Amino acid sequence: MTSTENKSSDMEDLDNANAIQDPNMLAALQDKLSKMTVKLEEDEMPLPPAVRRRVNALKNIQLETTKIEAQFFQEVHKLECEYARKYAPFYERRHGIVSGEVEPSKTETQWIGDEEEEEDKDDEDNEKQESDSDEKGIPGFWLTIFKNTDILAEMTQPHDEAIMEKLKDIRVAFPDSMGFTLEFDFAENEFFEEKILTKTYHMKSEPDDCDPVSFDGPEIVGSTGCTITWKKGKNVTQKVVKKKQRMRGKGAQQTRTVTKTIKEDSFFNFFSPPLMPDNDEECDSEMEAMLTTDFEIGQYIRERIVPKAVWYFTGEVIENESDLEDDDEDDESDSDYEVDVENNDNVVANETVTDIQKEECKQQ
Repeated sequence: MTSTENKSSDMEDLDNANAIQDPNMLAALQDKLSKMTVKLEEDEMPLPPAVRRRVNALKNIQLETTKIEAQFFQEVHKLECEYARKYAPFYERRHGIVSGEVEPSKTETQWIGDEEEEEDKDDEDNEKQESDSDEKGIPGFWLTIFKNTDILAEMTQPHDEAIMEKLKDIRVAFPDSMGFTLEFDFAENEFFEEKILTKTYHMKSEPDDCDPVSFDGPEIVGSTGCTITWKKGKNVTQKVVKKKQRMRGKGAQQTRTVTKTIKEDSFFNFFSPPLMPDNDEECDSEMEAMLTTDFEIGQYIRERIVPKAVWYFTGEVIENESDLEDDDEDDESDSDYEVDVENNDNVVANETVTDIQKEECKQQ
């Protein structure tokens, strides 16, 4: 195979890898692959009966190991519930400080990143300022976190911010069945009646007897939001649009104003998740993408935002994530350069290296 053919093959592999990132393209590829698999099965020569029986025996063994794998994930869920109880006192302490219900001790306020000399110098000034201030807790703690996090900032609209300032805490609860519930604890506000808004994600970790091959660990089977009792004129998830219509009739010159309520972009649409289709209905690519996105957001809040809230408030975790992404991009660009050199004809590669060496000599 020539170097040009090698390069063409690598470019095709790269395009295929990018295509897999697209949920719609992935669904189309899976459909095409399934059809190809069926055709291959039809074209292949049947296995001898004795060999087929042995293959069936291997399938039965595989099914038993799959059942054990499902039990493993169920035990992991139990362990997660156990550790959630250990985290709870620390999260309660965090909530107390953020809300201003408790004041941290002097020992608690000392941080390894602060210089002792600066602390000693500013102690008296800080104590005086604190005594003069009526501000309690950490105002706008959760709103700042939302604004610092790209995925949540995109969901949070300007008209949501006044409500998010009333958000006191976010907690994760684990029911007995596999899944989790996000609890958003709000202070009394002028927007809705409820004090706690919830979003529950239902999961399962059971192989399907009719399709054991598809089992790949816990999967989301749906999510349940909650009803928000909005106060009059305060529903940020709806928008009233007025439109003038010309009245029908002979020589009619009059118009009338028609009002229509439409859906408005808002974070609080998060509590009205997309409905899973019935068993008899197929989930189209658009609905599947919506369900996947909904679950990824919930999982992100559960695994990242709640446990590491203070790092998102200060923005430090964002900086670390950005650094990691930059390192990955640098590694990819370096890898691409090496592949290009290796895939070029030896003469061309040697000439390129020679030119680089000559340029370096000139610079020296």
